[in-house]
Amino acid sequence: MFELYIIILICFLLPVCYFITNNLKYIYKQANILNNIKKLENKIYIEYKDIIYIINTYIKRKKWLHCIAMLEFYLNQSSISENKILANYYNYIGLCYQLIDMYKIAKKYYLKAYNKQPNNKEILKNLNNI
Repeated sequence: MFELYIIILICFLLPVCYFITNNLKYIYKQANILNNIKKLENKIYIEYKDIIYIINTYIKRKKWLHCIAMLEFYLNQSSISENKILANYYNYIGLCYQLIDMYKIAKKYYLKAYNKQPNNKEILKNLNNI
């Protein structure tokens, strides 16, 4: 009977340990990227993949206004010529506005993203959700 109890306990605790370990790795990665960004001398230029990672972190933490402010800052400060990057920025801004129930503004940004990259399925899906 004791062996059965131990086996059931281990079967329950293994998935819990797995999820805790994954969350700890995720938190460590977030902290590491944010610390690396703080160390940069030129804080205006951050790599695109890091910006997207921070945006996703803000969205998961439901800090939509932080996300909007950061994206608007990078849209105004940087001279981005690649339409795919601009479309993704506009799409994320629209998503943030949609999540705070400001649908007209979200639609405006989705349309800007659509004008930059009309073939992107994610933009079309988000525009359809409004």
